[in-house]
Amino acid sequence: MSQPAFSAKEFQRVGEIMHHARSVDRGDRVWQLVSAVQKVIPYQFSGCGAVDLLRGIDPSLGHSTYPREFCQLYMSRGLMVDPALRQLMASGQTVTSSADAPAGTEPRDITSLKLDFGIKTCLSAGVRGANGSCSYFAFSNFDAKQTDKLRFLLDILTPHFHLSYMRCHSAWSPERPAPPPTILSKREEEILRWVAAGKTNWEISVILKVSLNTVKFHLKNVFQKIGVENRWSAIAYWQTGEHHRVMPSAAPSDDRPPSGANTPD
Repeated sequence: MSQPAFSAKEFQRVGEIMHHARSVDRGDRVWQLVSAVQKVIPYQFSGCGAVDLLRGIDPSLGHSTYPREFCQLYMSRGLMVDPALRQLMASGQTVTSSADAPAGTEPRDITSLKLDFGIKTCLSAGVRGANGSCSYFAFSNFDAKQTDKLRFLLDILTPHFHLSYMRCHSAWSPERPAPPPTILSKREEEILRWVAAGKTNWEISVILKVSLNTVKFHLKNVFQKIGVENRWSAIAYWQTGEHHRVMPSAAPSDDRPPSGANTPD
């Protein structure tokens, strides 16, 4: 699948949403953040909430514009089989999407439930958090031709939504200790800063005067350390300023992959 195209104005709006996510400090503002997706792709209904994978989903609803009766029925019957959440439970992915589920996997009674309430198109995304605390985001009744574009948009934005949601709803699981900060080397921190600035791997290699494989090697290590699979999730973690600290300067060999390291193309 080719990457959907965004106009310059749409990219500007996405950037504004990402920037706003860093200052969100109240639950109602999380909802405003999620609703801002409307500025890029129009939809009718949306909702978000939290799930606890260690407790067998154990869902809580944050905000929703879906009909109240539908929410009650879907929270009790549908969320357990939501494709995005099932992928969170079955895989180690950080961000999952219902768009990746094979056609026809949704139970017929859930499909009928959606149709009964006039829900024609639906796309959900799940974001894995620390200690099983995850979040989900759902959007419905958008133009079906926009599905790929919405899916790509959520890949970019939901890590930011997740961090804002969990920050504003920290009382949801107060008994859980905070995870220790991730330690990045000086070079890893430098590369991640350039990634957050929108630079490609090739551009970073030119800026830092290192090989492309070296950049890829360090970026792969960063992804593993902070528990993400892609650049968008890494940017979200970087922009919070709370999920990493820099290791003191290492020896020059820190800038080079070990001899014989298997670096991705």
